[in-house]
Amino acid sequence: METFLILARETLEASLLVGILATTLKRLGRTSDMKRVWWGTGLAVAACLVLGLLANRLESFLSGSLKTWLDISIFFLAAVFLSFMVLWMTQNAPAMKGRIQGKALTALESGHGEVLFLLAFMGVFREGLETILFLWGIALQGDSGSTLATPLLEGMAGVVTGILVVFALFKGFSRIPLTLFFRLTSVLLILMAAGMIASGVGRLISIGVLSPLIFQVWDTSRLLNEHSMIGTLFSDFFGYRARPSLMTLITVWGYLAVMFTGLWRISQIRTAPSPGTLPEKTARPTGHTERP
Repeated sequence: METFLILARETLEASLLVGILATTLKRLGRTSDMKRVWWGTGLAVAACLVLGLLANRLESFLSGSLKTWLDISIFFLAAVFLSFMVLWMTQNAPAMKGRIQGKALTALESGHGEVLFLLAFMGVFREGLETILFLWGIALQGDSGSTLATPLLEGMAGVVTGILVVFALFKGFSRIPLTLFFRLTSVLLILMAAGMIASGVGRLISIGVLSPLIFQVWDTSRLLNEHSMIGTLFSDFFGYRARPSLMTLITVWGYLAVMFTGLWRISQIRTAPSPGTLPEKTARPTGHTERP
């Protein structure tokens, strides 16, 4: 489920970028420049696949303390990038279309068509790098003996879902509530990042870098065991721990409080009236005269 969510969200964001560039060129009658966009997209995907393979090989070469510290770093890096992506998209998504169109128009008017290649390459490559980091963190949380069939199918389904949603959006087949989609996935991604933070803190406690403060605050293993099917999902996805330490609870709940406060603040800023705008005057009832 985590793999599906990550790839659906990242594919959607990358496909939106490509779709905005494509529709802009089509409206301007510059469809011949689409080859630059396709080249940038294709090379970005190829570069990300190569980096993904190299990351997988790097993991197999390391052992002992180096591997332990790499795993811990991946947990926290993935959580940081997930958090930044959620906050950035929440703040900038409404203006993203206009910003991309503006850059494309400037490039075409100045005769620098290669900028279209760079826009497509950098946008898709950024999403691909984030995907590699997130999937790396998810893989570290999973069972090392599990097969690749399930995450592979989830990943393929996520990619197809992201592309189909954007295709339907630009073709006008349906009115897709992207705002609701981004809000729901943002909440799920924050919870996923909390799970990675819980795993990273757990590793730091296990090697003696952090103190647990209290080893076991409660025990809910009889209600929901971490090693059961649902328990594993909650553990990997939401950071659920049947026997959490106090340090884990402080860091995870502190992170959730900061992130959800940040989302609330951004929503408040976006809905607040712009400085200098005057409230609309209410119409006076007819026949009313003011006293001098």
